[in-house]
Amino acid sequence: MIPIADPVRELKKINNYKKLFTDELMKGKFVGGKHVENLQSMLSEKLGSKYVITTNSGTDALILSISELNLKKGDEVLVPSFTFFATIEALLHFRLKPVFIDIDKDNFKVNTKSFFENVNKKTKAFLPVHLFGKVFFNSEILEFCKNNNIKIVEDVAQAFGTKYENKYLGTFGELGAFSLFPSKTLGGIGDGGFITTNSKTHFNNLLKIKNHGQSKPYQHEINGVNSRLDALNAFTLIKKLEIFNLIEKSRQDLLSYFNSNISNKHILLPKFNKHELPNYYCLIVNSKRQNLIDYLSKNEIATNVYYPKPVHLQPALKHLSYKYKNLKNSEFLSKKIVAIPFFSFMKRIEKEKIVETLNNYNSK
Repeated sequence: MIPIADPVRELKKINNYKKLFTDELMKGKFVGGKHVENLQSMLSEKLGSKYVITTNSGTDALILSISELNLKKGDEVLVPSFTFFATIEALLHFRLKPVFIDIDKDNFKVNTKSFFENVNKKTKAFLPVHLFGKVFFNSEILEFCKNNNIKIVEDVAQAFGTKYENKYLGTFGELGAFSLFPSKTLGGIGDGGFITTNSKTHFNNLLKIKNHGQSKPYQHEINGVNSRLDALNAFTLIKKLEIFNLIEKSRQDLLSYFNSNISNKHILLPKFNKHELPNYYCLIVNSKRQNLIDYLSKNEIATNVYYPKPVHLQPALKHLSYKYKNLKNSEFLSKKIVAIPFFSFMKRIEKEKIVETLNNYNSK
């Protein structure tokens, strides 16, 4: 079976990784330390963000970022419904009111009309989700938020390495929340995440919050949580950053190969701009989706669905009785989208098999 993701391929490209990792393992330093600090510095330099704070997950990166906005219970936050539930968890954690906006079904970006239909005087923040490695917002919306004091926290869980107007995503908002889950464009060997910000105040607060509110050992200045990135994970991520140019090129080459060679009237291919680095490769199926999934499975090609149900239809939100305007594109895509294998250093025989199998697909 060709898997959806295979992060081990990247580890195999790191020179002498097994020995280096074993050496680090035997040092017995598993929490904090120089590798976490060095990773934060490298990410800061890579992305052009003044400060980076690592966390133990992308979800924690979101929650801690939202905590820095000092919003009040019931404040409204514009957010797409077509996203992973963690995006909404971060808002519900502080009893904020998510106001769902639709996406464009051709490119998974913000539906500008939906954004402006839902913004009002109660809107305090905007949480754009850069899904699949694509840029979600646009210059019109960014300018509007700036002029109307609407705070922005970017959900960059799936878009490490993507640029917009020559700047990396995660540097446009007040804070950017990233995931380092193994399947991401920069993925570790377990859960992990980080936050970007240009605010020294946010940086100092978050360093304490993520470590039980401590400014130094056993001096707890504020209430905090335990959200520390493992040292061995940080070590591995440093090694991946050192070869990230190879990872990036491999993904862009695979995107080009798929887009140039897959041709089937029953399938629409994803569109990526020049500076968008794909995380997942999702098709839109014109016929019954399950037929394609079964067909690919029979041919030993894995699939996944991101996402089978928009957030506004999730059972966890039923008791909140949130009203929302037209979200027809999100609901349409949830029924038609399917992801196929997409990862760095895919073998040519695997690429060819995926293309040939898709091209031979007949919905009947």
